[in-house]
Amino acid sequence: MEEEEATNRLKRRLAARAYHFPGNTWCQDWMQYLSNTHTVLGLFFHHPLHPMRFQERLVILIGSIAIGLTISNLTYLYFIRNGFAVEEEVFTLNRHHTEYTGIPVVSITTLMITLWTLGSFLHTCFDLGLWHMKACTICRYQGRIDERTVQWGRVVGLFIVMISIFSGGYAVLLRAGIEYKGEGSVAEEVQESIMGNEVYHVKFEDPRSFKFLLGYLVEFVLALFVYYPLAVTVLFSGVLGFGRFPILGGRPREMKKESQYELSKREPKILKAANIESEENINGVVGDDGSMDDYTTMNYWDDESRSRFDDGHII
Repeated sequence: MEEEEATNRLKRRLAARAYHFPGNTWCQDWMQYLSNTHTVLGLFFHHPLHPMRFQERLVILIGSIAIGLTISNLTYLYFIRNGFAVEEEVFTLNRHHTEYTGIPVVSITTLMITLWTLGSFLHTCFDLGLWHMKACTICRYQGRIDERTVQWGRVVGLFIVMISIFSGGYAVLLRAGIEYKGEGSVAEEVQESIMGNEVYHVKFEDPRSFKFLLGYLVEFVLALFVYYPLAVTVLFSGVLGFGRFPILGGRPREMKKESQYELSKREPKILKAANIESEENINGVVGDDGSMDDYTTMNYWDDESRSRFDDGHII
């Protein structure tokens, strides 16, 4: 019974993306968190008892790629729709040192800043929401697992991913039509339909340029294997939440909660043993005036005595 309870609690904490597990060092906890929550690494290195299997993680990966394409390309189309300059330069990097370093000048545009801030935030919210929906984190609290709710969560998550794929694919085709400037270009037609709030009927024979996808691929790889580990390390350390607040409290907060959990498991056993001992000695300690000592007469199961026991006898 205790083993089954421990297994269910382990699965529940894995689904909730726990920062800490008993007996782990800082490095071990960091590695387990990364291997269990990373979109790509988690496909191959997740815990054997993790409720999120390979198939579910693959769906999340596809959904993450699809929503990334959707957000980036819909933002691009929004800029065109409202007459914002897509290539408007805000500032440049390495302008004064390119001739010495050989590194080309990097132009930072308004579109880039929008995608790196608002776009990244929306992408992160989508990924976390899809994760908890597919893992059905809420269904696993208090050790109860509603399998029917779990299945519904997975079906709804798959439906959302399919919508993201179709919307992202349509946005990619529209942008590819705008990006192509050669012979037979339909860029003006696509832009006119966007400006007029009309649905452009995509024709597969239309010439397109998908070179912009290479830039998205670079961004996606950097986000997964550079930015994500750095962000995880900051959250994991708990510096943002001073080790106290949910999510931001990181590993230090979960270590405190784990200590409280272990203490709550041992406390009833300690109280039971103390109660038995007090009953055995109830007639053993009598004062000079014939009265018995307070310690031997207290009942550790009533609220007042229990609080005295907790304060004075548990370290």
